[in-house]
Amino acid sequence: MDIISECMQMTSFGGEAKSLAMLAIEQARNGDFGQAEESIRKSAESLKKSHQAHTNLLSYEAEEENLQVTLFMVHASDHLTSASVIHLLAEELIYLHKGGKHV
Repeated sequence: MDIISECMQMTSFGGEAKSLAMLAIEQARNGDFGQAEESIRKSAESLKKSHQAHTNLLSYEAEEENLQVTLFMVHASDHLTSASVIHLLAEELIYLHKGGKHV
């Protein structure tokens, strides 16, 4: 397994997911809910790809028991984590911009 490549996948797809989620928030704020839904869907796809790279690394570590944690891995994990949080918040903000009711 190319560990650097997996980290790059996590970072690039995580960054893309975060950017698309932020775009979806802006589109919802502007009342363009169709585009917001499309952007959040694309964000979810990118997030899934980033998660897959993370899963690949975890599986490799479980099999090899010899994976050295690097700053690059921590950086990639940070991208995935922040993208996940922003994606979830974007879904909620889109809902609120659509006029969602508080419970």
